[in-house]
Amino acid sequence: MRRIAASFVLACLSLSIARAGDKAEPRAPIEDTYIIAPRHSAEYTLTRTVNYADTGDLVDGVGLTYRDALSPALNTDIYIYPAGDNATPEALESGFRASVKAAEARGIYTITRQDGSTPYVLRQHDGSEWQGRMVSLRMKLERGEFESRAYLFHHGVYAYKVRIDLPVAQAANLPTTADALVRALLPSIQVVSIGSCGKQMTIEVLKGADVVPAGYVDGVSADGFGLAIRETDLNAASAGSTAAAPESNPVVKLTRLAAQRQVAHGCTSFPFEPHGDDVAVLKLHYPAGFWRSGPADPRH
Repeated sequence: MRRIAASFVLACLSLSIARAGDKAEPRAPIEDTYIIAPRHSAEYTLTRTVNYADTGDLVDGVGLTYRDALSPALNTDIYIYPAGDNATPEALESGFRASVKAAEARGIYTITRQDGSTPYVLRQHDGSEWQGRMVSLRMKLERGEFESRAYLFHHGVYAYKVRIDLPVAQAANLPTTADALVRALLPSIQVVSIGSCGKQMTIEVLKGADVVPAGYVDGVSADGFGLAIRETDLNAASAGSTAAAPESNPVVKLTRLAAQRQVAHGCTSFPFEPHGDDVAVLKLHYPAGFWRSGPADPRH
């Protein structure tokens, strides 16, 4: 893996310097996406997964159902699906309300109350925040009447919808119970896409007293798609002077850090294999042409 990462950057550097990659066939924005969800997290247990791509509904992404041991009557479904990188909370809310209307028209349930939305901020493990919406409503099904909440977020090129229902007899508990579930579970679900991700790898070769570009930390941009390497380090790596000690090879260190940051931001051009203990892994594979002009325009 270290050799792959090092050779990747060396090849990119050669192409960048020689401008030989200008006529190369562009890589698809996203070729594969892995959704990695915990099977158990605190009182929450994953009871069902659905990959809609298996039945030809790639645009519907995946569905995850969790059980809350402290609130057995709670119904929880999480949906993650491609939406493009220009999706907005307003668009997600509009789509959600349209889906509710369509479900009611099909007789799945009857809406007895539908409220306006409220802004909702979800803090991630790394301290970043997702700006979203929360919509509450009440619906009547054959098995009874339920209070429901929908939490809507957009991150990267994916939309995230969390639908949580509780019988009206326990409706007073829904705000606290639902918020706790969303804040515990959603940040624990990792979504990693492989491809160009609509970004171009930028590699800066620094000579002499050249300054590292603004926003770079330890020679790598925040999203991992920008690298800055000293010409002396590049020459040493190319000459193989540090091949016997890969841990001290500056190119290996740089590419490893870049790969970590790309994965942390949910989109990577580096090789990636999902891993983790007690997790479910669902894969979405996108055929050529699915993304018309990049992540901003998924084929719906």
